[in-house]
Amino acid sequence: MHSGVYCEMIINIFKAGKHTAMNNETVDFSESLISEIAGEYDPKVFESPLVVGHPKHNDPAYGLVKSLSERSGLLFAESHREDPGFLEAVKAGRYPKVSASFYKPDSPGNPKPGKFYLKHVGFLGANPPAIKDLKPIQFAENELCLEFTEEISFEENEMDKKL
Repeated sequence: MHSGVYCEMIINIFKAGKHTAMNNETVDFSESLISEIAGEYDPKVFESPLVVGHPKHNDPAYGLVKSLSERSGLLFAESHREDPGFLEAVKAGRYPKVSASFYKPDSPGNPKPGKFYLKHVGFLGANPPAIKDLKPIQFAENELCLEFTEEISFEENEMDKKL
């Protein structure tokens, strides 16, 4: 038997507006498009990873996006299965900003062709994000937090061995 900290974060990863991607392509993301992106997300089809920076091949994954939600034009990701060392680095402020990457509707490999789909959530260190003014990553110690942590103990089982 072993114990650990299980943490699910809810992170503001994107917002409505006209945004220019790293390839200089500009897209107008309306509130309805943000809502559609949240509604189309299906972790059974493809569970988007939490990564450092914007790696071409989405690896390594330091956690996974469990669900997406939209509130007032803001896109939030609920994560799970985070690497404990990664969580500590985020808590220590090594990755204070995030940046979302999306498959375009016609992108090869898009899990839901014809729709924008979350490719990954990149955690950024010194690189500034393209989307400014997103809500900061916060943890349960802060009264304003959107995330929660809880101590759990569990028996090691077959699922644990696969993680």
